[in-house]
Formats: sequence, structure tokens, C-alpha cells
Amino acid sequence: MAIVWREGELMDETEFRVSPLDRGLCHGLSLFETILAVDGKPRLLAQHLRRMKDGFARLNLHRVELDDDAMERAMIALLEHNGLEHGMARIRLTVSLGEGALNVNDTGRTWKWITASRVDPQEESVRLTTAPWRKNNESMLRGIKVGSYAEHLVALDLARCEGFDEMLFFNTADELCESAMANIFLIRDNELHTPGLDSGCLAGVTREHVLQLASAQNIPCHVRTLAKKDVAKADGMFLTSSVRGPVRVSSFQGRIYAAHPVFGVIRTLWLESMSK
Repeated sequence: MAIVWREGELMDETEFRVSPLDRGLCHGLSLFETILAVDGKPRLLAQHLRRMKDGFARLNLHRVELDDDAMERAMIALLEHNGLEHGMARIRLTVSLGEGALNVNDTGRTWKWITASRVDPQEESVRLTTAPWRKNNESMLRGIKVGSYAEHLVALDLARCEGFDEMLFFNTADELCESAMANIFLIRDNELHTPGLDSGCLAGVTREHVLQLASAQNIPCHVRTLAKKDVAKADGMFLTSSVRGPVRVSSFQGRIYAAHPVFGVIRTLWLESMSK
């Protein structure tokens, strides 16, 4: 059985309990971060915790405390107790708003838990299709990782049912946004293009990290509004997420994409940065 961290205590997962009145459970009123750990240490943790704190502000929460050092110590201990000191592991930190009135979010009674599991081998590329509905780029939840994640999971399951791996979203303005579980990059003329946050996409930690890695290698990066015609003109594309990093898109809309040299560079840079 796996060991879980909850509010400073390590426990067997069978001992973990949550109230049936918890607003995170019942209404998705929670925030979460999925973090890659390599050889027993969480990577890009400061960036993940900063995004979570930005999410607190978006939800009008001002009494939630999140100590970066304490979270890192808890994650390292959890990895050790689960035998995950070597190789890649997935950490999930969740903060739920707990029990309370439905019209008062900031009750000060939030609670936190962390899980850790080994990262299974993943496919080297993904087959992408278009979602049959659009993302609302004006939603107040845009860009943050809230527990209300059903739309993403429905899209992922629908992609599987249709013989694909992932589903690409455009927003209500018909602009490129993100995939169900990742940010999206286009490659054209050896340059990178990715949607801006005003598209409604998640403020991806790995997205930002890839932009920094590419800039350091003088690979031109453009963060801008992207239309369907831009997707059609792309020489290649890839997705980015915290656990998988950059993953090549092998097909989209009937088009097959060969491995692009720029993607190879980006993937290598990411792997090197995660091993430091």
C-alpha cells in the first residue's frame, strides 16, 4: 500500500479519510499541482507553489498558508517512505477548501495532502485530434489548476474512444489554446510558437521552463495569438506537461509529423535540466 502525507502526518492510504461534506470532493473547490520528482527530489517546486498561490488569489483566498520549505521536506519524506528515491516519480499536492458554507470560500479551514507514485514508461509521441467544443477563455478559472477537472478528463477519454491520445482545444474566439492535459507548441521555420495566457490556456510550469531553455539556446520563441491557419502551417508540434516534459505530436488532422530537429533539442535540454 502507498503512503500518503496529510497535514504533517504520514499514513497508509487505507487510513486516509475525507468528509462527505468537503467542498473539494463535492464541488471541485480545490487547487492541485502535479510535480515531477527525479531521484527523490521534486523539480521546479518553487514555480509550482507560486502558481498555486496565484490560484489562491484568483479564488479570493487570503488566509491560506503554504510554506515552501515545509512542502519540500514533506515531499522528500513521502518519496522516501514510498521507495521512490530513484528514477522519476509523480507528486500531487492538493489543497481543498474543506467543509463550509457555499457562499464563503475563505473560511481559513483548508487542508492539504500529498501523494506520490512511480512514473510508468510513456509513449514517445502522441496522436492528436480536435475537441468538439471550445474552451472558455473568459472563464474566471482559466489558467489555474482547480479540482473542477471533469472537462479535461472527458476530453481525454473521448480522444481515447476515437483512437487518439490527446485532444486539442481552441477557445471561443477560435484561437489555439491547449490540449486536455498539456500546453501546446508549434514549430515553424525552426522557431517556436505557443499561445499566450489570454487564450485561456494553463499557465504551465513546463511551458515557461521550455521557453526559458529555448531562449538560452537562441531558439526564437513567439508567445502570441495562434489561429487554425497557423496550426496548418506548422512543420511540427509538441505538448508540454510537468511529468512527461516535451512530447512530440506524431499526427493531427490526418497529417503525419516526422521528428523535428528543434523538438529533439528541446527534449534533450529538458531532460538535462531535470537531472541536475
